[in-house]
Amino acid sequence: MSVKEGSATALIRFTGLGIICFNKDLGRGEFGAIRDHKHTLTIRIQRPEYQEGGDKDVVAYRDIATYQNLPKDDVQIEIKAAGGAAIPGYEIYQNGDFDRLDSADVNDFRWIVSLNSLHGDTPLTVTGEKRHPLTKFYIGNGLFYTHKLDTNIFFEKVQANPNGDGAQREEFGNVAETMGVKIEAEAVDFTIRIAGKEESHTLRRLERLPYRIEIMNMDHSANAVSSDMPDYYGYLSHPSQQQFDLSPVVEAVEGKGGSGFNMREFCHPVMTDDLSSIDQL
Repeated sequence: MSVKEGSATALIRFTGLGIICFNKDLGRGEFGAIRDHKHTLTIRIQRPEYQEGGDKDVVAYRDIATYQNLPKDDVQIEIKAAGGAAIPGYEIYQNGDFDRLDSADVNDFRWIVSLNSLHGDTPLTVTGEKRHPLTKFYIGNGLFYTHKLDTNIFFEKVQANPNGDGAQREEFGNVAETMGVKIEAEAVDFTIRIAGKEESHTLRRLERLPYRIEIMNMDHSANAVSSDMPDYYGYLSHPSQQQFDLSPVVEAVEGKGGSGFNMREFCHPVMTDDLSSIDQL
């Protein structure tokens, strides 16, 4: 991996339906997990430990806090360094030129789908529609990167016609499934606020044994769709109302009939340059 995760105090991993932006004024990354009726949000804080009676190189993780069945409204999570931060605000990991069809660095942040790039960098605007609530995450002192690039699913970019039919298909490439954030500090503070009530955890540094904060907002149903793009256009829109979808190129599994794609769950986050804060949504 190009990003060395072992030096972190805590590693944040976000998989699923959510919109990412960067707040330059406050120096932090922010994202909103979309709380619709299909996707389920789960947050796990995990402590690393050497396996008892086993090899010192074998590390297991145990949950020290789990959040499920959270209310859909008025939930905020803040994660940031508590002393000795290696990064004063935030950094975005990018490694040289990037081409979604053949770039080799699987950790490059640009594998995460950019709504702006889909539209040729034309600014998008907030729709103002009453959409599903967002659980908002504010992350300071972190290096943002792609933690998991799914190389088994290749996508095409499809421009939707007004009548709903697909048109103008073109190669798009692979898509990041999980965003990673690395925080290196003396400690990391995790604070969750629910309707004015607050609960906190302080994760004190363990040398070369990072804590993990796993965040998943997934649709686990049998009929889950392969693209989340229609959900995102409910929050941000192009002035012309132009929309794009990402369609998986399905190939038969070797030695088996049909395709293995429908057996897999795939929800991907997106990012935008057109929000100065997730609070605009």
